[in-house]
Amino acid sequence: MTGHSELRLNCLARREAVRPIRHAVAAFLAAGGRAGPQTTDDILTAVGEALANSVEHAYAEGGTNDELELVARVERDRTVTVDVYDRGTFIERALRPGRGFGLRIVKAIAKDVLVETGEGTHVRMVFELPVRGEGAA
Repeated sequence: MTGHSELRLNCLARREAVRPIRHAVAAFLAAGGRAGPQTTDDILTAVGEALANSVEHAYAEGGTNDELELVARVERDRTVTVDVYDRGTFIERALRPGRGFGLRIVKAIAKDVLVETGEGTHVRMVFELPVRGEGAA
């Protein structure tokens, strides 16, 4: 894959949607052939955390219009940008033992992370792709 390519997914924000979305992102990265297994695993871990946060925290349980959107792009500058959007309400939660590591994991893995709240929550994660010969497949 050369230049810019994009994957765009919309679905209901349900726990059972996270795994198929991660599989779609994995296939998208594999089609590009530039991520390599370690980078792919890192991206999927961070994306999974962002998706899980949206599914778990954005909406009141049992809503019927709870939407989630993911946009992944392979950029010309050897980065992958993944945006996760929900239209729920961002809630700053108190720390609880054994909980609250999702965003910290995302920030530890991604080159850059942006979280915007307002009319929903938008998490943008930017990941660097390895240079050929440095972990690329």
